[in-house]
Amino acid sequence: MNTTWRTRTAIIAGATVILAGGATVAVAGATTVTGAAPTVAMAASVDAATAKGLAFTREEEQMARDLYRALADQYDGAMPFSMIVGSEQRHFDSVGVLLTRYGIADPSAGASAGSYADPAIQKLYDGWLAEGKTSLAAAYGVGVALEKRDIADLDTVIAATSATDVKALYTQLQNASKHHLAAYEAAVDGRTMGPGAGMGAGMGAGMGRGYGYGNAPGTGQGRMGPGNGTGQVADCPMHDATDSTDS
Repeated sequence: MNTTWRTRTAIIAGATVILAGGATVAVAGATTVTGAAPTVAMAASVDAATAKGLAFTREEEQMARDLYRALADQYDGAMPFSMIVGSEQRHFDSVGVLLTRYGIADPSAGASAGSYADPAIQKLYDGWLAEGKTSLAAAYGVGVALEKRDIADLDTVIAATSATDVKALYTQLQNASKHHLAAYEAAVDGRTMGPGAGMGAGMGAGMGRGYGYGNAPGTGQGRMGPGNGTGQVADCPMHDATDSTDS
């Protein structure tokens, strides 16, 4: 069916979003979106492969959130774990929007942190958590391994679907994972992330100031801009960037 989306205005880091009834879809570039939103074609349903991919991605994002939260707790709120937890929550929520849209059973429903329906994801979580608890350096290595696997898995599910909105979601999640990967690789190397690097959320491009774990260039002038580099602006295409609770 074709759905004409109502007009909203939003600025996010690293993407333009058009928000439709509380959901967003990312397109290239970072800007302010105003005026009439285009008509976007959405399937009335998705095929079995797409449904399976969305269910898997929901649990994979849940696993990343749970693991980073556990490692942040283990190491007294160490970054980038404590910064990226919020981003993973938004990723998890974004996938949930599409599960609801297409009537797909949520494998994470009722699950506690660290518990997953998919045995492969459960095994990854258990192994990475044990490894990450051995030292902070090992925990950074876990972050690198997780983000690399996430990027590869998203390549697989992107190739497996023709649904426009699903591809948009996966592409934005993958872009965010690349920023997360850069943050963990910097931590492994003992480097401090420079202006606007790492989180896949934060200041919008072109604002030209700010620092920290955002995905848009900043000048390092020491003034915090919108999103302040901590994820207060949504980095996910299905999440409402105007929601003040998105932090």
